[in-house]
Amino acid sequence: MGSIPSLETYDALVEHCYESVLDASRWPGLLEALVAASGRQSGAMAIRDPGQNQATVTASIRCDPTAIEAYNGHYGGIDPVRPWIATHEAGQWCHDRRDLGTGVVASHPYYREFQQAYGIDDRASIQLTGDGSRIYLAVLTAIGAQTDAAHDELLARIAPHLRRAGRMFDAMSAVREGLRQRERLLDGLPTPLWLLDDERRVAYRNAAAERYAALPDGALCEQGGYVRPRRTTTGRLESAIEQALARSGPARGGRIAPPSAGGAEILVAPLPDTHPDNPQERPLAVVSVVDPALLTLRLADLFQFSRAEARLAARLQAGCSLAEYAQNQGIALSTARTQLRALFVKTGTHRQGELVSLLLRLSRH
Repeated sequence: MGSIPSLETYDALVEHCYESVLDASRWPGLLEALVAASGRQSGAMAIRDPGQNQATVTASIRCDPTAIEAYNGHYGGIDPVRPWIATHEAGQWCHDRRDLGTGVVASHPYYREFQQAYGIDDRASIQLTGDGSRIYLAVLTAIGAQTDAAHDELLARIAPHLRRAGRMFDAMSAVREGLRQRERLLDGLPTPLWLLDDERRVAYRNAAAERYAALPDGALCEQGGYVRPRRTTTGRLESAIEQALARSGPARGGRIAPPSAGGAEILVAPLPDTHPDNPQERPLAVVSVVDPALLTLRLADLFQFSRAEARLAARLQAGCSLAEYAQNQGIALSTARTQLRALFVKTGTHRQGELVSLLLRLSRH
């Protein structure tokens, strides 16, 4: 028997419901919370798209993978809950033993061959949507386990919120697709970019930011869900973020200059409430970094430069002569010339001036 659900548990479930509307990845978390709060041992989420004959389990909590495979392959098609739900309004729980009767549970092949075979004694199922894609949730009681009347009361209380969240989720499918397209666009940008919420925590990062944060010598990294500077003081970045979030005065952007010539520049800007990437209309801040080292890394990837060759290419772009480079690196001039010849071969150039011109043109894109 699970613990009796508290008011805080109910409030947390309601919050989980509405967090799932725009973010499909939140549904498993909602399902897990629902399983725990209702005194059940496992749970599943199924979706039946228009034109499909049966629902397909798309997420599960503590379910045997072979049971999911069996349900999607055959037993979902003979599930006796389907006709019960078809004659009832969406948003009502169907409890196998209570609503279908112990006779059906004892004799129907679905229960004898499937649920009992996988250690499931009882099930509470709910359909969240009645139009378009149909979303179903189920919480399962294991054989030998018991639930309390308070657990079923919680399921009844949370049902309107589950149904409303399901309908909103279905209606917001176009918005979610738009957000996914914007994320794909942002992931294609070479500039590292973080989106911070009103608590200064990272709400989103593009692929470039994820790669950049992992660099041992990058200007920014992530610690505990927050963006942190590696070399400049934390106070300057936090102050710029506070200004962007309008914690004191009007929202405004800020710039943190590089500590030395050729270093990384950090930019912080507010994201307006009306911006399409801010559907919840809450204060958000964008942090990006412009690091010349990233340009060198992209060119190195493009031409397959070795680390030494990439280092030489970067110094040549900065106006350093071959002799100065050799002296600064502590290598023989002949070694530097060998690296330069490798750059010529890999870039299809023939002279140092031609090579530098090519690298500078590419660095602008």
